[in-house]
Amino acid sequence: MKRISESSVTAANTKPAGIFVDGLTMPAMDRQWFEEWRAARLGCVNMTVSVWENSQETLGLLARWREVIRENSDLVESASSVQDIERIAASGRTAIVFGFQNTAPIDHNLDLFGTFRELGVCIMQLTYNLQNYIGCGYWEEKDTGISSRFGRKAIAEMNDVGILIDLSHCGERTTLEAIDLSSKPVAITHANPRAFVASPVYGSGRLKTTEALKALAAKGGVIGLTPNRNMTAHGSETTLAQFGDMVAWTVDAIGIDAVAIGTDYCPGHPRSVRTWWRYARWSRESAPAEHMKVAPHEGWSSWMSTQAGIHNISAELDRRGFKTDQIAQIMGRNWMRVFRESFAARA
Repeated sequence: MKRISESSVTAANTKPAGIFVDGLTMPAMDRQWFEEWRAARLGCVNMTVSVWENSQETLGLLARWREVIRENSDLVESASSVQDIERIAASGRTAIVFGFQNTAPIDHNLDLFGTFRELGVCIMQLTYNLQNYIGCGYWEEKDTGISSRFGRKAIAEMNDVGILIDLSHCGERTTLEAIDLSSKPVAITHANPRAFVASPVYGSGRLKTTEALKALAAKGGVIGLTPNRNMTAHGSETTLAQFGDMVAWTVDAIGIDAVAIGTDYCPGHPRSVRTWWRYARWSRESAPAEHMKVAPHEGWSSWMSTQAGIHNISAELDRRGFKTDQIAQIMGRNWMRVFRESFAARA
């Protein structure tokens, strides 16, 4: 795809192309974020409910989110199928797909995959940075891959009940083996290509190898490229044109059918919650000072100060010469295809 020098692009310069989907967001429970979604004309978001919580704690979170969504039904509604997403988006509201960024809520119980799916949880990340019963996160020094017992059974169960497998925080071997073992397409909801970024950024371990991305694409999967400053070469100074370069590079590397957007936008949380995400109860350590300095949520690029910035990406792709249908794929249609293939339970 051709690259053009950056110019001033705003959300007003472009029109929605189908349903705009954000592959990963994790807001605090507050109406203002739903209002931002509407201002951004987002038709659907994958919204993280749980990271380290166990099954009981997660049930409590789901109950609270359901109540918040009911109280704000003029803006949002939960969705557990592509048909739900299309209906909600057509009404001018945002469809919320519940997701986990870890399988901690499963409590090593395969039956809970189906239970949570019945409660509307459609996407689960296998690991969050560390090793668990299924596989390894990217923080582990040695990635032993998908466990031959529980891990393989878990992947088969997720395929059966209709849960999309997310590999964003997984290690390299775990990522490759999960792609191979899954009978359905899988996702990397929020990450960037290692070969393109090529910088020792805070989230460098989260960056995905070209081998993994090609394997993902070959099995029909999708990666959500993220403007998160911890995974871009120039951090908060990353320009819209530089982000567009990465989108174009990824499309050239693995094909347009496998490329989408996952902002990893997580507004409204205090530092204590961000520390919890990274260190949780598994360690007596507190977050090192250097981590707290370089990895806050604040400090995004000016063109992505809210999720309305997703339309700046659309406008940038248009300026580069991407066709209307190609932009529609990247901004939402590729996610919708994967949702359609993965959310359905086996007969």
